[in-house]
Amino acid sequence: MRSPLKILFVPLLLLLGPAVLLASLTFDLLRREIARTKERFVDVKLETAFGTIILARGERDKIVIAEYWRSEKMRQKLSMDYRTRGDGGRLDIEIKETSRRDYAHEAGSWQETKGDRGSHEENEWYLKFSDAVPMSYDIELGAGRGNFDFTGLKVKDLKISAGASSVQMQVGEQNTELCERVEIEAGVSKFVGTNLCNLNFKRLRFSGGVGAYKLDFGGALQQSATVDIEVGLGAVTIIVPRETPTRVVSDESWFSTLDVDDAFEKIRKKGVYEMASFSTSDRTLTIKVESGLGSVKVRTR
Repeated sequence: MRSPLKILFVPLLLLLGPAVLLASLTFDLLRREIARTKERFVDVKLETAFGTIILARGERDKIVIAEYWRSEKMRQKLSMDYRTRGDGGRLDIEIKETSRRDYAHEAGSWQETKGDRGSHEENEWYLKFSDAVPMSYDIELGAGRGNFDFTGLKVKDLKISAGASSVQMQVGEQNTELCERVEIEAGVSKFVGTNLCNLNFKRLRFSGGVGAYKLDFGGALQQSATVDIEVGLGAVTIIVPRETPTRVVSDESWFSTLDVDDAFEKIRKKGVYEMASFSTSDRTLTIKVESGLGSVKVRTR
């Protein structure tokens, strides 16, 4: 007769095997800094096919601080290239898979320390940007997650392309730069944007495919702004503050549904809804919606 302890031990070992193996790995914290000199603007290009990107404000005297945890079995790496020309800078960041553990080319640029990674995951990449320099961001995500906090950053241009990624974006403070262009493309994904009017844009374009999208236009308008929203099979919820004079223009196709709350009044033109304050305000928000087979809800708060 087998011992009860042995009967319990084998399944328990199988259950805890991955955790035991993970705990036995050595993790290195890699950190790289790029110092700020005399740049008056920086163009940032970020490309990644997987993982979680966490973007936030960093230190004023560093163009960027990049950090991530690497294990012995990790098959991905983050590469950075920065160059200046005149009074501007160009920063290229790429996260890609490598078939061999070859980091020799990074020697002297990445600071490496060993330690307990705590709650951080292996495929989390932390990018912290200077709030002293206006920057243009061009971000391409494949599959994974994006957590973008532009609070306190000077955003000159913004383009986000999310294929099959889940993205959360927030702007907690007013952008002191005029954001000349905002383009967001979300494919088979989830996108949540909060306090988007704090970007200080004149025109914002959002294109959605098959997914669930929430666009919150909180924040103060600095000038009249226009938003163009195109949705295929997705469902989009639009939220605007009641104090923001807003007009909604919809194509009202037979295949889509539009649900507008009682803060808006439908005017004589087909598919046009306005707040009472829209016609008397010098700073207004106009939202144009085109929907294929999707659904659109407009709510106020």
